Amino acid sequence: MKIAVIICTINRPAILHQTVLSALRQSLAPLQIILSSPGPEHVLPETLELPGVEWVHSPPGLAIQRNCALARISPDADLVAFLDDDIELSQFYCEAMARLFQQEPHIVLASGRLLHDGGRGARIENAEARALCEGYDHQHDPAAPPSWRVIDSGYGCNMVVRISELGNCRFDENLPLYAWLEDRDFSHRCTSGKVPPVELSNAVAVHLGWRSGRVSGVRLGFSTVVNPVYLRKKTRMFSLSYIVVHYWLRCLVGNILGILTRDRDYDRWGLLRGNMIGYWHLLTGNCNPQYILRL
Repeated sequence: MKIAVIICTINRPAILHQTVLSALRQSLAPLQIILSSPGPEHVLPETLELPGVEWVHSPPGLAIQRNCALARISPDADLVAFLDDDIELSQFYCEAMARLFQQEPHIVLASGRLLHDGGRGARIENAEARALCEGYDHQHDPAAPPSWRVIDSGYGCNMVVRISELGNCRFDENLPLYAWLEDRDFSHRCTSGKVPPVELSNAVAVHLGWRSGRVSGVRLGFSTVVNPVYLRKKTRMFSLSYIVVHYWLRCLVGNILGILTRDRDYDRWGLLRGNMIGYWHLLTGNCNPQYILRL
Protein backbone atom coordinates (compact mmCIF):
# COMPACT_ATOMS: atom_id res chain seq x y z
CA MET A 1 0.00 0.00 0.00
CA LYS A 2 1.20 3.51 -0.81
CA ILE A 3 1.67 5.89 2.11
CA ALA A 4 1.67 9.68 2.04
CA VAL A 5 3.34 11.34 5.03
CA ILE A 6 2.21 14.70 6.44
CA ILE A 7 4.41 16.60 8.89
CA CYS A 8 3.32 19.98 10.26
CA THR A 9 5.99 22.19 11.73
CA ILE A 10 6.81 25.60 13.12
CA ASN A 11 10.12 27.02 14.39
CA ARG A 12 11.96 23.66 14.49
CA PRO A 13 13.76 23.29 11.13
CA ALA A 14 16.74 21.31 12.44
CA ILE A 15 14.76 18.64 14.27
CA LEU A 16 12.27 18.51 11.37
CA HIS A 17 15.16 17.63 9.07
CA GLN A 18 16.01 14.60 11.22
CA THR A 19 12.37 13.48 11.20
CA VAL A 20 12.23 13.68 7.40
CA LEU A 21 15.45 11.65 7.16
CA SER A 22 13.83 9.05 9.41
CA ALA A 23 10.88 8.84 7.02
CA LEU A 24 13.23 8.48 4.05
CA ARG A 25 15.04 5.56 5.71
CA GLN A 26 11.87 3.46 5.66
CA SER A 27 12.02 -0.01 4.13
CA LEU A 28 8.74 0.91 2.42
CA ALA A 29 9.43 4.35 1.01
CA PRO A 30 6.62 6.92 1.39
CA LEU A 31 4.91 7.95 -1.82
CA GLN A 32 5.31 11.59 -0.79
CA ILE A 33 6.32 13.64 2.26
CA ILE A 34 4.32 16.85 2.63
CA LEU A 35 5.65 19.52 4.98
CA SER A 36 3.14 22.14 6.11
CA SER A 37 4.22 25.39 7.76
CA PRO A 38 3.37 29.12 7.85
CA GLY A 39 6.43 29.94 5.75
CA PRO A 40 9.50 28.38 4.09
CA GLU A 41 11.76 29.73 6.85
CA HIS A 42 10.46 26.93 9.09
CA VAL A 43 12.12 24.32 6.82
CA LEU A 44 15.82 24.02 6.01
CA PRO A 45 16.67 24.40 2.30
CA GLU A 46 18.44 21.03 2.40
CA THR A 47 15.25 19.42 3.69
CA LEU A 48 13.29 20.67 0.69
CA GLU A 49 15.95 19.24 -1.61
CA LEU A 50 15.42 15.69 -0.32
CA PRO A 51 13.66 13.28 -2.72
CA GLY A 52 9.88 13.08 -2.45
CA VAL A 53 9.63 16.12 -0.16
CA GLU A 54 7.21 18.95 -0.95
CA TRP A 55 6.15 22.02 0.99
CA VAL A 56 2.72 23.58 1.40
CA HIS A 57 1.98 26.99 2.88
CA SER A 58 -0.60 27.20 5.66
CA PRO A 59 -1.70 29.64 8.33
CA PRO A 60 -0.31 28.62 11.76
CA GLY A 61 -2.22 25.99 13.69
CA LEU A 62 -1.93 22.22 13.73
CA ALA A 63 -5.49 21.57 12.53
CA ILE A 64 -5.41 23.95 9.58
CA GLN A 65 -1.84 22.95 8.64
CA ARG A 66 -2.89 19.30 8.47
CA ASN A 67 -5.96 20.15 6.42
CA CYS A 68 -3.91 22.19 3.95
CA ALA A 69 -1.54 19.24 3.54
CA LEU A 70 -4.44 16.81 3.06
CA ALA A 71 -5.50 18.81 0.02
CA ARG A 72 -2.14 17.97 -1.59
CA ILE A 73 -2.23 14.20 -1.17
CA SER A 74 -1.65 12.19 -4.34
CA PRO A 75 -4.70 10.30 -5.65
CA ASP A 76 -2.46 7.22 -5.75
CA ALA A 77 -2.02 7.15 -1.96
CA ASP A 78 -3.84 4.46 0.05
CA LEU A 79 -2.82 5.65 3.53
CA VAL A 80 -1.86 8.95 5.10
CA ALA A 81 0.48 9.11 8.09
CA PHE A 82 0.36 12.19 10.32
CA LEU A 83 3.68 12.62 12.12
CA ASP A 84 4.95 15.20 14.59
CA ASP A 85 8.11 17.00 13.50
CA ASP A 86 10.09 15.51 16.41
CA ILE A 87 9.66 11.78 15.95
CA GLU A 88 12.07 8.98 15.03
CA LEU A 89 10.62 5.95 13.27
CA SER A 90 11.69 2.34 13.22
CA GLN A 91 12.99 1.49 9.75
CA PHE A 92 9.99 -0.82 9.29
CA TYR A 93 7.28 1.50 10.62
CA CYS A 94 5.62 2.14 7.24
CA GLU A 95 6.01 -1.47 6.16
CA ALA A 96 4.29 -2.70 9.32
CA MET A 97 1.46 -0.20 8.91
CA ALA A 98 0.94 -1.16 5.27
CA ARG A 99 0.78 -4.84 6.23
CA LEU A 100 -1.79 -4.15 8.94
CA PHE A 101 -4.11 -2.16 6.69
CA GLN A 102 -3.75 -4.68 3.88
CA GLN A 103 -4.51 -7.70 6.05
CA GLU A 104 -7.23 -6.00 8.15
CA PRO A 105 -9.45 -4.13 5.65
CA HIS A 106 -11.90 -3.10 8.38
CA ILE A 107 -9.30 -1.01 10.28
CA VAL A 108 -9.59 2.72 9.62
CA LEU A 109 -7.02 4.37 11.91
CA ALA A 110 -3.91 3.16 13.72
CA SER A 111 -1.03 4.54 15.78
CA GLY A 112 2.30 2.89 16.37
CA ARG A 113 3.78 1.88 19.71
CA LEU A 114 6.18 4.34 21.31
CA LEU A 115 9.43 3.06 22.80
CA HIS A 116 9.70 6.41 24.57
CA ASP A 117 7.31 9.35 24.65
CA GLY A 118 9.07 12.61 25.38
CA GLY A 119 5.78 14.43 24.93
CA ARG A 120 4.52 12.88 28.16
CA GLY A 121 7.84 12.45 29.91
CA ALA A 122 11.49 13.41 29.68
CA ARG A 123 12.68 14.93 26.43
CA ILE A 124 15.09 12.73 24.49
CA GLU A 125 17.84 13.60 21.99
CA ASN A 126 17.65 12.42 18.39
CA ALA A 127 20.76 10.21 18.61
CA GLU A 128 19.32 8.29 21.56
CA ALA A 129 15.95 7.99 19.84
CA ARG A 130 17.55 6.55 16.73
CA ALA A 131 19.57 4.10 18.82
CA LEU A 132 16.37 2.86 20.49
CA CYS A 133 14.71 2.30 17.11
CA GLU A 134 17.75 0.57 15.62
CA GLY A 135 18.02 -1.68 18.68
CA TYR A 136 14.39 -2.69 18.23
CA ASP A 137 14.88 -3.34 14.51
CA HIS A 138 17.83 -5.66 15.18
CA GLN A 139 15.87 -7.73 17.69
CA HIS A 140 12.52 -8.12 15.93
CA ASP A 141 11.35 -9.75 12.70
CA PRO A 142 9.99 -7.07 10.35
CA ALA A 143 7.84 -9.70 8.61
CA ALA A 144 6.07 -10.76 11.83
CA PRO A 145 2.24 -10.82 11.63
CA PRO A 146 0.57 -7.61 12.82
CA SER A 147 -0.08 -7.50 16.56
CA TRP A 148 -2.56 -4.83 17.57
CA ARG A 149 -5.00 -3.77 20.27
CA VAL A 150 -8.02 -1.46 20.34
CA ILE A 151 -7.41 1.97 21.91
CA ASP A 152 -9.58 4.99 22.73
CA SER A 153 -7.91 7.32 20.25
CA GLY A 154 -5.12 7.63 17.76
CA TYR A 155 -2.08 9.52 19.06
CA GLY A 156 -1.38 12.60 16.96
CA CYS A 157 2.40 12.28 16.99
CA ASN A 158 2.04 9.17 14.78
CA MET A 159 -1.35 8.39 13.32
CA VAL A 160 -2.14 6.52 10.08
CA VAL A 161 -5.54 6.65 8.34
CA ARG A 162 -7.03 4.69 5.44
CA ILE A 163 -7.79 7.38 2.85
CA SER A 164 -10.75 5.54 1.32
CA GLU A 165 -12.51 5.80 4.71
CA LEU A 166 -11.57 9.42 5.32
CA GLY A 167 -14.40 10.96 3.32
CA ASN A 168 -15.01 14.57 4.34
CA CYS A 169 -13.51 14.12 7.80
CA ARG A 170 -10.99 16.85 8.48
CA PHE A 171 -9.32 18.36 11.56
CA ASP A 172 -11.42 20.89 13.46
CA GLU A 173 -10.00 24.33 12.72
CA ASN A 174 -11.96 25.77 15.65
CA LEU A 175 -9.13 24.25 17.72
CA PRO A 176 -6.41 26.84 16.99
CA LEU A 177 -2.62 26.79 17.25
CA TYR A 178 -1.49 23.73 19.27
CA ALA A 179 -5.05 22.34 18.78
CA TRP A 180 -5.14 20.46 22.08
CA LEU A 181 -7.05 17.12 21.67
CA GLU A 182 -7.38 17.47 17.89
CA ASP A 183 -6.21 13.85 17.54
CA ARG A 184 -8.95 12.53 19.84
CA ASP A 185 -11.61 14.53 18.02
CA PHE A 186 -10.38 13.43 14.58
CA SER A 187 -10.10 9.78 15.66
CA HIS A 188 -13.61 9.83 17.13
CA ARG A 189 -15.20 11.23 13.99
CA CYS A 190 -13.17 9.09 11.54
CA THR A 191 -14.06 5.84 13.26
CA SER A 192 -17.62 6.63 14.38
CA GLY A 193 -19.77 3.59 13.60
CA LYS A 194 -16.68 1.67 12.44
CA VAL A 195 -13.83 -0.26 14.07
CA PRO A 196 -12.24 1.81 16.86
CA PRO A 197 -8.65 3.06 16.54
CA VAL A 198 -5.89 0.52 17.15
CA GLU A 199 -2.28 0.55 18.29
CA LEU A 200 0.07 -1.58 16.18
CA SER A 201 2.87 -2.96 18.33
CA ASN A 202 4.98 -3.90 15.27
CA ALA A 203 5.21 -0.24 14.18
CA VAL A 204 7.42 1.47 16.74
CA ALA A 205 8.72 5.00 17.09
CA VAL A 206 10.23 7.41 19.59
CA HIS A 207 8.61 10.78 20.28
CA LEU A 208 11.41 13.18 21.24
CA GLY A 209 9.15 15.68 23.01
CA TRP A 210 10.99 18.88 22.09
CA ARG A 211 9.48 21.90 23.85
CA SER A 212 10.57 24.63 21.40
CA GLY A 213 8.08 25.85 18.83
CA ARG A 214 5.04 25.28 21.05
CA VAL A 215 2.48 27.92 21.95
CA SER A 216 2.84 29.90 25.16
CA GLY A 217 2.10 28.28 28.50
CA VAL A 218 -0.88 30.58 29.07
CA ARG A 219 -2.52 29.60 25.79
CA LEU A 220 -1.88 25.89 26.28
CA GLY A 221 -3.15 26.05 29.85
CA PHE A 222 -6.36 27.68 28.62
CA SER A 223 -6.81 24.97 25.95
CA THR A 224 -6.43 22.11 28.43
CA VAL A 225 -9.44 23.48 30.33
CA VAL A 226 -11.72 24.67 27.53
CA ASN A 227 -11.08 22.28 24.61
CA PRO A 228 -12.42 19.15 26.37
CA VAL A 229 -15.68 20.97 27.19
CA TYR A 230 -15.95 22.21 23.60
CA LEU A 231 -15.55 18.65 22.31
CA ARG A 232 -18.08 17.34 24.83
CA LYS A 233 -20.63 19.86 23.54
CA LYS A 234 -19.74 19.01 19.95
CA THR A 235 -19.73 15.20 19.91
CA ARG A 236 -20.41 14.03 23.50
CA MET A 237 -17.10 12.17 23.33
CA PHE A 238 -16.25 12.87 26.99
CA SER A 239 -18.26 12.59 30.17
CA LEU A 240 -18.01 15.51 32.59
CA SER A 241 -16.41 13.26 35.21
CA TYR A 242 -13.77 12.16 32.68
CA ILE A 243 -12.94 15.80 31.89
CA VAL A 244 -12.66 16.71 35.58
CA VAL A 245 -10.40 13.78 36.49
CA HIS A 246 -8.26 13.29 33.38
CA TYR A 247 -7.86 16.87 32.20
CA TRP A 248 -8.73 19.47 34.79
CA LEU A 249 -7.39 17.84 37.96
CA ARG A 250 -4.40 16.18 36.29
CA CYS A 251 -3.28 19.41 34.62
CA LEU A 252 -3.97 21.55 37.68
CA VAL A 253 -2.10 19.25 40.06
CA GLY A 254 0.72 18.77 37.56
CA ASN A 255 1.22 22.50 37.18
CA ILE A 256 1.18 23.14 40.93
CA LEU A 257 3.66 20.34 41.55
CA GLY A 258 5.78 21.63 38.68
CA ILE A 259 5.95 25.05 40.31
CA LEU A 260 6.88 23.55 43.67
CA THR A 261 9.59 21.35 42.17
CA ARG A 262 10.83 24.14 39.86
CA ASP A 263 10.19 22.19 36.66
CA ARG A 264 12.14 23.99 33.93
CA ASP A 265 10.83 21.93 31.00
CA TYR A 266 7.45 23.68 31.03
CA ASP A 267 6.18 27.17 31.74
CA ARG A 268 4.26 26.00 34.80
CA TRP A 269 3.28 29.50 35.96
CA GLY A 270 1.97 30.28 32.47
CA LEU A 271 0.09 26.98 32.28
CA LEU A 272 -1.50 27.57 35.67
CA ARG A 273 -2.50 31.11 34.72
CA GLY A 274 -4.02 29.73 31.51
CA ASN A 275 -5.95 27.15 33.56
CA MET A 276 -7.43 29.91 35.70
CA ILE A 277 -8.40 31.98 32.66
CA GLY A 278 -10.02 28.89 31.16
CA TYR A 279 -12.11 28.20 34.28
CA TRP A 280 -13.23 31.84 34.38
CA HIS A 281 -14.07 31.69 30.66
CA LEU A 282 -16.37 28.70 31.27
CA LEU A 283 -17.91 30.22 34.42
CA THR A 284 -18.93 33.29 32.43
CA GLY A 285 -20.96 31.06 30.10
CA ASN A 286 -18.48 30.89 27.23
CA CYS A 287 -16.77 27.94 25.58
CA ASN A 288 -14.68 29.18 22.70
CA PRO A 289 -11.30 27.50 22.05
CA GLN A 290 -10.31 30.38 19.76
CA TYR A 291 -10.30 32.79 22.70
CA ILE A 292 -6.63 31.85 23.15
CA LEU A 293 -5.85 34.03 20.12
CA ARG A 294 -6.64 37.03 22.34
CA LEU A 295 -4.27 35.93 25.11
